[in-house]
Amino acid sequence: MKELPSSFKKLFYVVVTLGLGLSYWFISNHSWQRADLLGLLAFALLAVISESLPVSLPKGGYVTVGYAIFMTCLILFPIGVTIPIVLAAGILIFGKAGKEQLLYKRIFNASQYVISISFAYLIFNLFNAQHARFDIVNLISYFVAAFSYSLLNVTIVSITLGALFDKSPWYMWRINIRWSIPNFLALAPLAILTSMIYREFGVLALFLLFIPLLLARHSFQLYMDMRKNYLNTVEALVTALEAKDSYTSGHSSRVAEWSAKIAEELKLAEDRVEFIKYAGVLHDVGKIGVSEDILNKKGQLTESEWTIIRNHSAIGEQIVHSIDFLFDVSSTVRSHHERFDGNGYPDRIKGKDIPLESRIIALADAYDAMTSSRSYRESLSPAEALIELRRVSGSQLDPDVVVAFDNIMQRENPQEQQSPRKDVQIVKC
Repeated sequence: MKELPSSFKKLFYVVVTLGLGLSYWFISNHSWQRADLLGLLAFALLAVISESLPVSLPKGGYVTVGYAIFMTCLILFPIGVTIPIVLAAGILIFGKAGKEQLLYKRIFNASQYVISISFAYLIFNLFNAQHARFDIVNLISYFVAAFSYSLLNVTIVSITLGALFDKSPWYMWRINIRWSIPNFLALAPLAILTSMIYREFGVLALFLLFIPLLLARHSFQLYMDMRKNYLNTVEALVTALEAKDSYTSGHSSRVAEWSAKIAEELKLAEDRVEFIKYAGVLHDVGKIGVSEDILNKKGQLTESEWTIIRNHSAIGEQIVHSIDFLFDVSSTVRSHHERFDGNGYPDRIKGKDIPLESRIIALADAYDAMTSSRSYRESLSPAEALIELRRVSGSQLDPDVVVAFDNIMQRENPQEQQSPRKDVQIVKC
């Protein structure tokens, strides 16, 4: 933990201290019975298996079907029985997840599980609900308690990820809530069914019901893998295209990375950030229809050659439009060379009529072009490129996007913003 941010360390000690304190209080004050031990062992085993099969979220963190196990325990048992179950789920994980989770992470996760489930029990008891009863009052109290658990859980995770990655907790909350809440909503009713089957048929039926839970987890994992494979496929195609020109190798992936950062700085929704990442990778795919002699020409291009170059965005639109899962990206690819003042191409649209995604990619494209060497010129420093981006703000580029990028650069590379040359001119791209 020595290399971790101090803000995370403080949060770690607060969460662990509170989690351990609650655990000691509830476990020591429970009047244990033999039936409690049987339930504890059965559900602890299921919870450990569930937590050992996590599905990673796009921006950090993960979800598991362990939530359904925890919520079943909330219905069936007093909190003194549930606490050891969630502790076991957080600490005793195995397999690939066990190798990746260091001990301090397990302790932290177990502690925040304890805090979240304790809060859920507090809400549950505010309704004077009774365990393992299924009348309307108990059902309402259960769903409110289940939602309370998920809300607090996501909040703790978001604050933690914000501290670890130096991101706004609110931003991390918005990112993770989008993926976590559907998981919680799907699993909460399943917990009711699980508790009813356990009460009626016992432990054996409980393990049979666990199979659909694992299938639900597998389906979610396939979905997340599919999203990742889509982008990997696109990046492989563009890498093959960039092999035609050694000077532009890696250009599209860098544009995609900068575009995503700008989108996050503008606080766009996570799905739009993902959309912009796809568009950034593909923005120059239309150059597949441009001769290598023109792309690699040293010196100035003729007007006819510029006409061919300018046509690449329209060609890119046609290529991307034919890919079903990237259908909406095509208009962004078409417009990434439009200028804010209306003097761009291919449609000479201007201002806010240009898609925001295209305005973002236009800046990322210009910045990477200026800071990369070409056959006909040397690269500029980040500070020199930033000065030129500021100069063309409002003419070539959207001023709001320039401000967002400026903020990123000042925050990430403050030492590089010193002593730029004064003879800076933006490159055509």
